[in-house]
Amino acid sequence: MVIPKEVLSDYKELFEKANKLVEEESSSDPPTDPYRSHYKARDVLLDLKKQLDDQLISMQASEADGGDEELVYKSMLGFVCRDLGRIHIYTEESSEGEKFLNRCLELIEPHKHLAEGIIPYMGATNELSIVLGSRQEYKSAADLLLQAELSYEAFKESGKVALAVVDLYSPPDDPQAAAGAKELENLYTLCCFYLAQMYGHIGEPEKSAQCCHRTLHRQLQYKSYDAIDFALNTATLSQYYLGKERFKEARHHLAAATIIMAEHELTMLKPEMSEQQRADYTETFKHRYADVARCWAKYGLHLMQSSRERLLQDDDEEDEAEQLTKSTKQLTLAADEDYRFVDLDLAACESRVSCDYCLTFDDAKLVFHFVNEWLDVAKDYYKAETEATEYAKIIQDYAEAYEHIAFFEEQPENQAKMQKRRAKYLEDLLDLLDPVFYLKICRECWYVAGTAHAAVLDVRLDSMKAQQSPTPEEVKKINQAALKAIKHFESFVKSYLASPNSDNTDQWRSNMDTEEVRLMLYAHFHIGRLYYKLISGHPQQQLEQLNQCLRFYKRFSEACAEHKDASKPMHGEIGVVREMLELLPLKIVSVKRRLE
Repeated sequence: MVIPKEVLSDYKELFEKANKLVEEESSSDPPTDPYRSHYKARDVLLDLKKQLDDQLISMQASEADGGDEELVYKSMLGFVCRDLGRIHIYTEESSEGEKFLNRCLELIEPHKHLAEGIIPYMGATNELSIVLGSRQEYKSAADLLLQAELSYEAFKESGKVALAVVDLYSPPDDPQAAAGAKELENLYTLCCFYLAQMYGHIGEPEKSAQCCHRTLHRQLQYKSYDAIDFALNTATLSQYYLGKERFKEARHHLAAATIIMAEHELTMLKPEMSEQQRADYTETFKHRYADVARCWAKYGLHLMQSSRERLLQDDDEEDEAEQLTKSTKQLTLAADEDYRFVDLDLAACESRVSCDYCLTFDDAKLVFHFVNEWLDVAKDYYKAETEATEYAKIIQDYAEAYEHIAFFEEQPENQAKMQKRRAKYLEDLLDLLDPVFYLKICRECWYVAGTAHAAVLDVRLDSMKAQQSPTPEEVKKINQAALKAIKHFESFVKSYLASPNSDNTDQWRSNMDTEEVRLMLYAHFHIGRLYYKLISGHPQQQLEQLNQCLRFYKRFSEACAEHKDASKPMHGEIGVVREMLELLPLKIVSVKRRLE
């Protein structure tokens, strides 16, 4: 028995009417009635649902075996329930939407292995996972999506061709020409995307990353992506791999983002576009390309930082790290396909920067220049006048690059130059920003600029020790570096005082978190040390410097006692200060005697 064409035509007309209301007419709904078209579509689908329900009841009442005809009716009813569920979720009636989605699954689950059943089943499952996710039932949503994944894989193995709703209303002469094949692939891609979100929420980041990559890979494979969205999502995923020090995977994803953006730039402007449209597309491209550029810069910065930390490890730790790296590489090689975009030729883009740890200055220098190139691209878009916060972050990245390259530099004088350049970036930024509006960034700049000048001081002091008697010029350079560092650290400390404009420097703000308290402790330690390192031939000046040193070391010691959690990692500094608090009073007495 075959469903008459005129009956299918009536059903099709209602379904297309509802679809047009949702897909086209809803964009014109007024803000005062934003769901008007969706409500109309809901009413149309409820009418269609009633007709299909009645037909199924009639067939079941006749006790005749409906066979394929009953399956088609169930499939059509499943599609209607799925779409009613979608509409109710969109109109913020989730509980009602959930009922329709569950009704769809009741109808279709026994037939999900069939061509008529797989698409409504996958569609309803995807939608239902959103509802569960909105209630923070992430584990249940993930389990549901995993069942859908298994069903998809089993269906693909069967060799059948899925039927979309249009195939039910207008059956194709050749089953291979059914529209369902592409829709099924899109639904599974969406399933992977939702699964990635759920894994992220339940604390399984590696599985989340795998699902993210699978989603992106499938979008490429089936050409179902927006180029800019794809590039941003791929670049974002690279940052996960970066955090795991999986530099090869991170580089691969950034290369994919860059290539897709480059291809998009060649075709994004169409002859029929208006001038405004062309300007909008160009602006969006520049914006997002700058974001990919910043991700490349972060890649290089992280590679230099990780290389530095690795070289600073003890021998035992280094052996352990080597073993871990080898294990990771073996796992990576075993699961090569899990992170690669095999359809893209990325070799040229990947060859621009290494994915191996830097071992020498020459290795780090290549990465340093690579970072600066991409920061230049980002800075070309993010201007201080229009995007001050983002501009500031880029300038801070330039400064960080100089910090890392200075570590690999072997010549002390060059190290000092690099640290001064690092500080200069931050000082120029401080001249540009008003601390009233950009206090967090200013605090970061004060602290890091202080650290940079302190590093310059250490280089100068080491150089002085190698000589029997320093020249006045060398002493001047030492004092300049110390005073600049003190100035920045004191600005940092002042920003956390309860009364910044008063002379009381002991009372800190009460709303500081542990990390802020720890940085305040370090700043006090640095200031005390810097005052002690100042060189002066005048006893009165020496006395003032020693008193300042004593003052900051005392406050450091008191604050460490007050803030046990914050001071836990500071055993070395606490020990130094304890000794200095015994030594300083004696030195102060000695200087006072010289003044008498």
